[in-house]
Amino acid sequence: MTNKTLTLPAIPIRDMVLFPGSRVPFVVGRRASVRTLEQAIKAGDHLVLLTQREPKEDEPKQETLYATGTLALVESLIALPKDYYKVGVKGIARVKLERYLDQDEVIKAEVTLLDEPTALGEAPLLATFHQTVENLLARNADASRLLSMDQLRELPLGRAVDTVAGLLPVEVKEKQSILEQLEIEPRLHTFLKLVEMDAARHAVDREVEAKTQQRLDEDHKQYVLNEKMRVIQQELGKKGEKDEGTRLKERILEAGMSEEAEKKALEELERMEAMPPQSAEATVSRTYIDWLLALPWKATAEDHLDLDGAEQILDEDHAGLEKVKARVLEYLAVMRRLKDSSKGGGLRGPILCLVGPPGVGKTSLARSIARALNRPFVRFSLGGVRDEAEIRGHRRTYIGSMPGRIISLMKKAAVRNPLMLLDEIDKMASDYRGDPASALLEVLDPEQNGAFQDHYLDLGFDLSQVMFLCTANVRHNIPAALDDRLEVIELSGYTLKEKLAIAQQHLVPKSLERHGMQDMAIHFQDPALEKIIQAYTKEAGVRQLEREISAILRKLARHSLQPDKADQEPFEPEVGRERLPKLLGPEHFLETRPDVQALPGVVNGLAWTSTGGDLLTIEAATLPGKGNLKLTGKLGEVMQESAQIALSFVRTRAERLGLAPDFMEKLELHVHVPEGAIPKDGPSAGITLATALISALTGIPVRGDLAMTGELTLRGMVLPIGGLKEKLLAAHRMGCRAVLIPSENARHLEEVPAEVREQLSIHLVSHMDEVIPLALTRLPEPRRSGEAPAQGASPNSPRPSATH
Repeated sequence: MTNKTLTLPAIPIRDMVLFPGSRVPFVVGRRASVRTLEQAIKAGDHLVLLTQREPKEDEPKQETLYATGTLALVESLIALPKDYYKVGVKGIARVKLERYLDQDEVIKAEVTLLDEPTALGEAPLLATFHQTVENLLARNADASRLLSMDQLRELPLGRAVDTVAGLLPVEVKEKQSILEQLEIEPRLHTFLKLVEMDAARHAVDREVEAKTQQRLDEDHKQYVLNEKMRVIQQELGKKGEKDEGTRLKERILEAGMSEEAEKKALEELERMEAMPPQSAEATVSRTYIDWLLALPWKATAEDHLDLDGAEQILDEDHAGLEKVKARVLEYLAVMRRLKDSSKGGGLRGPILCLVGPPGVGKTSLARSIARALNRPFVRFSLGGVRDEAEIRGHRRTYIGSMPGRIISLMKKAAVRNPLMLLDEIDKMASDYRGDPASALLEVLDPEQNGAFQDHYLDLGFDLSQVMFLCTANVRHNIPAALDDRLEVIELSGYTLKEKLAIAQQHLVPKSLERHGMQDMAIHFQDPALEKIIQAYTKEAGVRQLEREISAILRKLARHSLQPDKADQEPFEPEVGRERLPKLLGPEHFLETRPDVQALPGVVNGLAWTSTGGDLLTIEAATLPGKGNLKLTGKLGEVMQESAQIALSFVRTRAERLGLAPDFMEKLELHVHVPEGAIPKDGPSAGITLATALISALTGIPVRGDLAMTGELTLRGMVLPIGGLKEKLLAAHRMGCRAVLIPSENARHLEEVPAEVREQLSIHLVSHMDEVIPLALTRLPEPRRSGEAPAQGASPNSPRPSATH
């Protein structure tokens, strides 16, 4: 049959390679393979075995089979249940696959028989081969039971390599690489390489196993010694050194825990002592006990009840903010009275909430309050918190469970009465992991936080002595249930005078220290700081002001180290107003001058934003049209309704304003609020919109130094608004001289700094008829019968100067 091409039954096999001279059993179960096996037995017991490249493939093709296979002789056949057969075959010779024929039920293959070459000079190769095989059999018990060296020495080298190759513990593709080597010497070299790799893997396995066994032996030894030590100590009683369990029990009894916590800790200690020390359960119990022992059950910080000293600390750290300082001093006064009273007693920690735009000093004020009270300060940032477990912790049934942040901060504070800052309480969120805002109810409610339940501790912990301080940028974003439990204090922003004091007393010294320039005699003149505040910042707080001061110091630091640079001015420690353009560049914000030109249809409104008050310019123009009102500037529903109400009011006053009753039939009104990409909404632009429409329709300019705020009804009544302090601060900051506000907001003027009230001319109005003479540069003339009505100002008409 040598060098002949034959067509024989063929069976694809998985996860094995048959070598010539080897005998292997395997199970046949695929329908086509069973039919092929039956055909092979009828035709003379010869068939071709071809190894699959992909073992999971049920219907292999020629391209998914290795091209070199084995001609085999069926020696045994055992029928199994479900039409399976167990076949015993013997390899005869290598074959090369030419064509794989699987169109019919019986699979056939057209193959070429390959001659077995004769090795030249086998003696040195045989010696190397035999030594390698002896080492392989010495470390592989399974192979040594199936093969003996005496049998191997009687075989030619090529057949001997095939015999041992089938016993190698390597992957199928590596065995196939041996089968594909027809020449004996390359076949032997491939075999030796695979045996060498197997030996290296075996050495690594033995090393890992030895280390593992050593570790197990050490752990077992440690466990036995610990058990013996425990028994010996129990026998010795009080004479011996106290064991860990005894020491933990003493610490639990001395910790001052509540009755519930002490009982829980002792039960957990008893469970821990009944477990092996190295077990995971013992570690969990020990960690729980350590948490209980670390909490401040009885330790308290002694409050600094000197009102004069506390007031001095608050004044040193912060300029302005009189309302907040007064509230803290009131709290201290009540505590002082309780301490001095004969009955004694305590005061539950108040829950203050500082609400204001970014940069007004809410967090730094909390630190100052803690220093004034002589209490530890801990901070919990709630921005972006979505998981309820951040507040209440995880139950101990979970892997990696731990207490919530509230209990963790109590451990960090180490006293029962710290000042705990819950920062950015308006930025919490909720999702499928729970609602952290609802979890905070138990923390902040004075009627509940005396026994706060953390999921990890699973017992009550007293938070009633904690002074909670919350911060938020926008009050209406605080969940309603939480807002009901908070004492809200508004921080609207700072005046120019207050910002100047903050810069002189805090920002400049802190920035000098941060930049390592304390000893360089750098001095900021007051006019320079005022210029930075007015021309380079536009904010309610002082955060941007601090950044601009830092920018100047960075440039001065470089000037001091590179004085010879041609493109730099020499180092000069005195910072004056005239140097700012060189140090900070052009002015970021142009100052609003009081003598600006008055323009028809242009009115300054006042708006409230999350960053404080702002000036909101509203523009109106008349165009030829058919009575439409066009609104642009990304206005919300409330402002759109305010514009409709304003137009309706103007139409009811048409005759007084010198307008024809049907003036809208030939006109189109366009109202625009600049910065159209920014959403705008709110119930305080009614009188501003009405004034803009009246000015555009009559052509009479509006005072340029005037700002206004107030909502309007169809009858012309001016309704009160919110955020008055922020709006007046914005008007003062932007250089307005006069402001129109609803008369019902007069009661809120005491919250406005005296400096602002003195420099602004504040007019209280209750009806739109009072707004018109104050806002327009002249009164519109009523229309007489037969007189042509006013048709609005032309866009190109001359702009008259404002009169005041």
